[in-house]
Amino acid sequence: MPANKVIPIDTNDQIKYRLISAVGPILARVGFNRINEDLVARESGLKRINIFRFFGGLPGLVSAFGDSGHFWPSTRELLQETDQGFTDIFPEQQMASFFKSLLICLRRRPHTLDILAWETLERNELSKRLEDIRVRTSLEYFENLHGEIPEEIDLSAVVALLAGAVFFLSVQSRNTRTFGGIDLQSEAGWRRIEQAIELLMRGSLSDR
Repeated sequence: MPANKVIPIDTNDQIKYRLISAVGPILARVGFNRINEDLVARESGLKRINIFRFFGGLPGLVSAFGDSGHFWPSTRELLQETDQGFTDIFPEQQMASFFKSLLICLRRRPHTLDILAWETLERNELSKRLEDIRVRTSLEYFENLHGEIPEEIDLSAVVALLAGAVFFLSVQSRNTRTFGGIDLQSEAGWRRIEQAIELLMRGSLSDR
């Protein structure tokens, strides 16, 4: 007598995980304007009705992808990359640690880098949802800052400038070997960038 055939049944959590995991590769491949429920269903191997059942539609699923850790590093992940105890270092070192950690975490996420490239070309509700998640994570991280920043320093401008540099160089590294004489395909090149971040933050924020 043949053994009974066991048919695996996805649990709700497995279904949600497969849908969330499908979003990154599709966004990286086709961008924000062309992604749709049918592409996600095909990528995940599930029926499109599950997107509405569990997430209320594609925007809700994209938000869940943004919150999942697949797209953007959490505050906890960023803090774990800090070389020293975060509370034991000066404010300019904490800020430098943020950008250095962000570089490390983004380089682990090639799909995220491709999605950021699409974001420079396409803006819609879906891109706005991922942008909101990035902003929220940054604010959560900066809540851990301690110490005084000199009042004359425009911290928002400093953060915007360095964040733009981090995003640009990370995205460029997907298709470019060097930029400005820096090897974006080697650890030595990224160490040079990290050292420059430390120097810039020290020069911008330190009153010592």
